[in-house]
Amino acid sequence: MRPNSLLSREQILFYRKNGYLVVPEVLSGEQCDRMNEIFENHAKEKNDTKFQGVMNRDRDDYRIRHLMCYYKIVIVLDALQDAEVVGLQSMFLFKKGGTDYAPQAWNPHQDNAYPRAPWGMYLTGNIPFADQDKENGCMYIYPGSHLENLLPAEFFKSFLEEPGKNPGHDVSKSLPSDYTKVDLPMKKGSLLILHGNVVHGSYPNRSNRDRPMILIPYGTKGISQQPNFIPGKTGDRKEISLRPLRYDL
Repeated sequence: MRPNSLLSREQILFYRKNGYLVVPEVLSGEQCDRMNEIFENHAKEKNDTKFQGVMNRDRDDYRIRHLMCYYKIVIVLDALQDAEVVGLQSMFLFKKGGTDYAPQAWNPHQDNAYPRAPWGMYLTGNIPFADQDKENGCMYIYPGSHLENLLPAEFFKSFLEEPGKNPGHDVSKSLPSDYTKVDLPMKKGSLLILHGNVVHGSYPNRSNRDRPMILIPYGTKGISQQPNFIPGKTGDRKEISLRPLRYDL
């Protein structure tokens, strides 16, 4: 294991056993507000009154690219992978209270169902820009399910789907029954790392509060050269160097 000042040995072992890890206070409240404002302004510029979501804003906004390369995130990822990690893409979900997409709830799915990378090479960083709980649509997870290979799934459109349609390639019919669902409320500015094969989903936002969150898929360096890797027409996953690290946002 690589030495790491941000993670303890117990945290690394927890991730390897359960397939996820929450690291608190990776971003400050002020940093979260600044990042959230970038996406709010983007929606206004695009006249997006539905607040559907934003894909790959890191490609044309250096501030989101800097977030992808933020040292606290990269150091954690390198330690969990015990290897150099690269960025692949980004996706932002508004899940604003009272909008058409607030009731959206992700089906139980595995993130690696999209790129289909070799087991263990793909993972996702998730950062809530506001507190999450079950009422405003927090995530849930099936600890230990990352030890499964990719499970048979019912395929659903997973970006810019119609209101009322839930995204996520649904594995609820194939997930072994011995896994127990655990709700995952999170504090603003925390970092959730998900193994690409761990099964997870989210609840609808039934509150009047927003649940903004950025999702940043990462991978072990060389992931895009694997024979079955799928870049995706919408996701446009490609290796993005995270060096040099960013120490400010």
